[in-house]
This record gives sequence, structure tokens and C-alpha cells, in this order.
Amino acid sequence: MTVWRLSTHYKKSAVEKQLWYKDGVTISKEEGYRWGTFYCESDEMPDVDLANPDGYELYGYDWELDSLDDGCWSDWTFPEDMSEAEREQIEAAWDEDFSDGLEALGWSNDDTEYWFHGPLLMTNETTGEVFSGMAEESQEKTDQQLAAELDELIAEMPGVPEDGVETPVVTAWYDGNTPPARTGSYEVITMTWPFMLFADWNGRVWRREGFAIEPTAWRGLAEDPAK
Repeated sequence: MTVWRLSTHYKKSAVEKQLWYKDGVTISKEEGYRWGTFYCESDEMPDVDLANPDGYELYGYDWELDSLDDGCWSDWTFPEDMSEAEREQIEAAWDEDFSDGLEALGWSNDDTEYWFHGPLLMTNETTGEVFSGMAEESQEKTDQQLAAELDELIAEMPGVPEDGVETPVVTAWYDGNTPPARTGSYEVITMTWPFMLFADWNGRVWRREGFAIEPTAWRGLAEDPAK
């Protein structure tokens, strides 16, 4: 069985929509995230339109949530006839105690939807093939192509800023197969997200926000910051 990983191509394109019910009334809370990733297991590539012109709900194929990173916006939707006072009460309850606050008011979260908007990326975790919705037709990228793109990205990364402001001295980039000698936080790059992130090395595995990841490259401070 092959593991397929689905993610958004652009930032701020992953949405969680919570549906809350009470006495026949429905309200919803949408929260947007900079990045989102789901995965499923299937012998065949999931039949998903990666161009995704109308939005894609993560519903079929037994999609499992991998991560929703960096929440960046939220919005409530209320019935038109709901009073302003009740709306303010709901928002205040959420701000104070999140879902427990709404449940204390008698609301029940019976359903949650997840949506991806804009072009998508589908990754075959077994072969490393990546299918992109950016092109008119999805195209496969080999590991060699991804590695070449990664090298270009690393080469373009700035060193000392033009304004001359002193920045911490960092090491050269190390291959992801070479583990750091010390535990701690490092700058990393992965094949799935070709942007610099921070992750923690605990001596055995890499983790970011509680999830295990596999960096393609990493670097850290070249000097002890305590000196």
C-alpha cells in the first residue's frame, strides 16, 4: 500500500471549518492556515484534480490530518437573524475557553470540514514522485530534479545582509542523512516544503511542532551563542 501526501502549493490556502449546532441553529468557524498536509494509503494515486479550481474537501480516500501550520486568520458565520448580543457572547466564550466555552453555552461541534484551495501537490512517499497542479497537466518530478531545485534555493540564500547588520554565524548546509552532533534547534529544508523552517533534533529524530519530519538539509549556529 502506497502512502500519498497531499498539500497546498500556496500559503494561506488550507482551511478548517468547524460546524456548531444548538436547537436547530448552525454556526460555523473557519480558521485559515499557511500550510496544510493530509495523507492516505492507496494502491492507486487518488483521483484529485490538482489544479483545484473550485476547492477540494478532504473527505474521501480516508484522508488523515498530518499537519496544519501557522494559523493566520479566523472568521465566524452566523444566521442573519441571530442577535448581535448572542454573536458577541459566542465569540467571547471562544476567546476565553475555545471549544469548552461554546459547549458550556450548549453548542455541539458535530462536524468539521477541511478544505484546500488553489493548486495542490501530491507526493508518492514510496517513490518520491511529486505531482503538481501548477501545470496544465500534472507532471512528475524525480528526486534528481528536486535535489537540483534545492541546490539552487540554498545557493540563493543570503549570507550577511546588505545593510551590514551583524547576524549569527551559521554552519554550511549539511545533508539530511548526516545527523547533528548536538541536540537543539536548527534551520532545515525538506523536499515537500522547499522553504527554510526551524526543527528540533533530539538525538534520534527530527521534529517540528510535535511532528516527525525528514529534512533534506540542515544548518546551525557555528559559534556558541553564550560566548
